[in-house]
Amino acid sequence: MHAYLAIISFLSFLLIPFFIFKYVQNSGEWRQRLGIIKIPTHNKKTIWFHAASVGEINALISLIEKFLESNGDKYFVVVSTMTNTGHERAKKLAEKYPENIVPILLPLDIPFAVKKAVRKISSDILVISETEIWPILIHYAHKYAAKILIVNGRISYKTVKRYKKFAYIFKNTLKHINEIGVQTDEDKSRFTELTKDPIEVTGNLKFALQLWDYDIEAIKKEWHLTSQFVITFGSSRPGEELLVAELYHFLKEQDVDFQILLAPRHLQRLDEIEKLLSQKNVKFQKLSEISSAANLLLIDTMGELTKAYAVSDIALVGGSFYDFTGHNPLEPAYFSKAIIMGPYYSSCKESVSALSSAGAITIVEKENLPEAVIDLCQNPKRRTEMGMQAKMVMEQNKDALEKTLQMIKRFL
Repeated sequence: MHAYLAIISFLSFLLIPFFIFKYVQNSGEWRQRLGIIKIPTHNKKTIWFHAASVGEINALISLIEKFLESNGDKYFVVVSTMTNTGHERAKKLAEKYPENIVPILLPLDIPFAVKKAVRKISSDILVISETEIWPILIHYAHKYAAKILIVNGRISYKTVKRYKKFAYIFKNTLKHINEIGVQTDEDKSRFTELTKDPIEVTGNLKFALQLWDYDIEAIKKEWHLTSQFVITFGSSRPGEELLVAELYHFLKEQDVDFQILLAPRHLQRLDEIEKLLSQKNVKFQKLSEISSAANLLLIDTMGELTKAYAVSDIALVGGSFYDFTGHNPLEPAYFSKAIIMGPYYSSCKESVSALSSAGAITIVEKENLPEAVIDLCQNPKRRTEMGMQAKMVMEQNKDALEKTLQMIKRFL
């Protein structure tokens, strides 16, 4: 590990001009990326939760809130994320608990940034979500006496193989983990190939979502949603916007009263998407400029996808019609929506399996997407039943929250 730290330190030194350039571009973000963070003065112990992005933070929210219910008088909470979108979601959570939570962006996994942040936070417990295994973060958290847990853990065979190639680094990293809570027996088996740490199957925290209770009619009015059939295509990836354009024209030909809410996974692709929609003769409006009802509304602002799912009649979950491993369908399930996905969902197999077993989700090849959509359009009773089953799956899997909370409590 010392050799790894030395190599990364040397490479970091070479990248100083790049860091300065990024800092000048966006000092607010890059102060935190370089480990310069502000933590309010307090006299409590500190628990640090870390997750990658919006989906992972959403999965942790119920856990954090439940933890604060019984431990808010003793523990201060730091919530870090890798992405800016995740950070925005963490800030909304912190607004509910201004005296107990501070959100930060995770520093780059380089020694000087991580060391500075770890010492500033001075956490008693570091709780890492899923597979956010950053060697330098874990090294310094352990060095400064934090207990380190992985919750909602998941790992693919591909990741196991990759970690084995760098066994020197990751074996030294994982030996500092005090306990691992994983989503499935498969995840436990894979982690066992990498570590002798205690591993417990605690279930998938994403089933314990706590999303906002939206005023549906207010959102519909604000977004000019006046049609009888609203479709949300969430987290679209390259190639999938073309499927949306084809669906748009198909529904037009079928004389369906519809509106599509298109939410790209990455907003930096907006120019590309707008150009494609225009080339395909799709009339659309952007959410930031909405002025009247549109058959296609392009969501061009962060943090609006859950609203879109809440106001829709069906949800198409992206990253699944081409091999982007899929995005999690549990957010539309939370809002009792009938769900359609493509055949590529390796990153959320457990969620899809649970929903599929309950008849709450339809898996289709991209060529069959229009027919699957029109079928649900013409069968409101079926989509209502699918939505009810989706919500039931969420309710049946809530015990993941309690199991994970009990694991953390063993280290308080």
